[in-house]
Amino acid sequence: MAGMPLAGAPGMPMGMPMAMPLGAGAPPPPPGAPGMPGMDPSGMQAMLMYQQMIQQQMAQQQQQMQQQAAATSQFTLQAAQAYEESVQQAIDTEVQEMAHHFKLDERITKDLDVQMKRRRQTFDEDIKALWEILEGARNPAGLLRVKIREMEEGTFRGTATPDRDVEDLAKKFNLDAQASAKLAEVLSKREDRKKDLRQIQKHLELSNKPSSLIMLMLKDLRAGISVKDPEYPAAVGSYAHKRGLKRTGRSRSREKKRRQDSSDESSSSPPRGAGRATVSRSSGAGPLAAAAPPRDGAARPMTLLERFG
Repeated sequence: MAGMPLAGAPGMPMGMPMAMPLGAGAPPPPPGAPGMPGMDPSGMQAMLMYQQMIQQQMAQQQQQMQQQAAATSQFTLQAAQAYEESVQQAIDTEVQEMAHHFKLDERITKDLDVQMKRRRQTFDEDIKALWEILEGARNPAGLLRVKIREMEEGTFRGTATPDRDVEDLAKKFNLDAQASAKLAEVLSKREDRKKDLRQIQKHLELSNKPSSLIMLMLKDLRAGISVKDPEYPAAVGSYAHKRGLKRTGRSRSREKKRRQDSSDESSSSPPRGAGRATVSRSSGAGPLAAAAPPRDGAARPMTLLERFG
């Protein structure tokens, strides 16, 4: 009957065959699969290429995973380095305080902070010395740049200058730290620094403002101009003036002492002629006349006849 299912196929739609051939509907195996009948050389080659492609994909995936792991590790390392750099870049509080007090710019503040972080063992002493040096400076930034250069060269000695001769000169004439540091820096580039020091000392002996005089002489010293002998007298209050006053004072003291000693001797010694015989000379016409009677009961002086008689 029309519309009825075929016998032996209950519930099957119309036209559905009762049985399918063996292997019908299954995906065909790849050509040249091993162990399968009908394998040809072209199929074998295709299979090898397929396997190589799979291996390449796995190798690429493994390489990508390694790259990602390396990138993660590199990122972690960079983050750690960035943190350390941020810590290093943080200006020390004492350096910041000094920069604020002396109105230092950002560049010299960072340079000072770098040098001070390298001097942890002497940090406190160096900071204290820098405060003392910069306190009386007319140009703190310029003087600090000199001291930073000394730190870089390993010649920084706190309040003392790296030049022993300049340090002795500074002590003798009471030079301030800025003048001493500038003079030491300039003299280090001069050919005959010993001669320059002798000539500079001549000028300093006549000046009552030695630190200011040094600052004025720096320009000629940097230009290589030789230092000539001074042609001006000693100023009031200068080293030479004070030395002259001391000499004058000593001379006056000696003269005063001599006068006092002379006065004491004259007051303690008898008058000139006391105790001597008074000689009355004769005119040659007869014997000597009698001597005048003594005054106030004093003893009569002896005559020549009585004395030598």
